[in-house]
Amino acid sequence: MLTTEKNDQSVIIKPQGKITAANVDEFRQDLLDIVSAGDVNLIIDLAGVEMIDSKGLAIFVVCHKTVSEQGGSLTVVTDNQDLLGLFHLMRLDKHFKVIGSDQA
Repeated sequence: MLTTEKNDQSVIIKPQGKITAANVDEFRQDLLDIVSAGDVNLIIDLAGVEMIDSKGLAIFVVCHKTVSEQGGSLTVVTDNQDLLGLFHLMRLDKHFKVIGSDQA
């Protein structure tokens, strides 16, 4: 469901397809495994994501809380205007960075 790349400061996570109730448990576990390995500065690149439902959005909130408690940060990168609008509408961009790929 996802691939990862690691650089000096962060881990870039690239999920694919949909982040919905049907697969959100697997996505959450993948993120927890990354954080448990000591990586707390996460960039989630949504270029390969078609859709996120309310259960999927909740994972971003949980992820942000988890990494913040450990001194890390969460950044979401997407050029999909629907997804950008969703994060802005839900005011999640007030809690963590939500940016376009040109800002990454």
